[in-house]
Amino acid sequence: MYKRFFAGILLLVSLGAQAESSVWRVSKGTDQLWIGGTVHLLPPAQYPLPAEFDAAYQQSSVLVLETDLGQMQDAANARLMQQQLMYPAGTVLSSKLSGKTRELLQVLLQKHRLTLSQVEQFKPGMLVTQLTLLELQQQGFSSPGVDQHFLTLASQQKKTLKYLEAIEFQLQLLGDLGTGREDLFLQHALSDVEQSADLMDKTLRAWRAGDLNQVEQLVLSPVKAADAQTYQQMFVSRNQAWLPQIQALFGNKEQELVLVGLGHLAGSDGLLALLQQAGYQVEAAKTLSSPDKTTE
Repeated sequence: MYKRFFAGILLLVSLGAQAESSVWRVSKGTDQLWIGGTVHLLPPAQYPLPAEFDAAYQQSSVLVLETDLGQMQDAANARLMQQQLMYPAGTVLSSKLSGKTRELLQVLLQKHRLTLSQVEQFKPGMLVTQLTLLELQQQGFSSPGVDQHFLTLASQQKKTLKYLEAIEFQLQLLGDLGTGREDLFLQHALSDVEQSADLMDKTLRAWRAGDLNQVEQLVLSPVKAADAQTYQQMFVSRNQAWLPQIQALFGNKEQELVLVGLGHLAGSDGLLALLQQAGYQVEAAKTLSSPDKTTE
């Protein structure tokens, strides 16, 4: 039931046709912004990025990201990460696992030259994230993702930066993942972790093509089928919270590029569908000219 669920969550629609890139123009009258779907970790061969990303970035004075990635380096947030993503003293992960699940975990840890004692304090969401990253890095996913790439450029060029979520919210979300049902969560997650590179390869092809139907099949459908509550938390609730923030970017003379995880754009609950339902026009960036933004 949990097939590809956990890897799908990390990749970090029924809009129909392929867009030939994962950048869309969202407009209302002559007012517009760009919205792009990101992958958070890339192999070097994926650079240069699709031209539509660079074009949208060059035309924009404001970059909008999910959260402030730079805050992860702050000492205060390092302490917050420990509080949210690790068990308190006296609580260990292995005490919440069956013997079978512990054995599966130890096999995967040995593959990466780790021991159970080194990860005992990790909450399940943190552990699965770290193991998935190790798998991807082993497969050559060593370059920054789309969001980090443009954050670096925007910081160097002094562009305005805005964020849809506080870092505290994202840490709490990850910390809550699997907590209270550790054995069932890891039972299925550990078999999926080793398939994460294959899933990412398929997702990258869909990302390059702007194929949101394939993204829905690869990323969203497994999550929705496995755990409706987590699908609601990870995608539906966040998309609905982001929608008014994106709508508030209209009605000014600034040009914005909004970058969010690719999964947030796909499906009937995705941002592009929500924006269409709210009366905005959504079009593939590759097929469009770029009129100047004016105040409505």
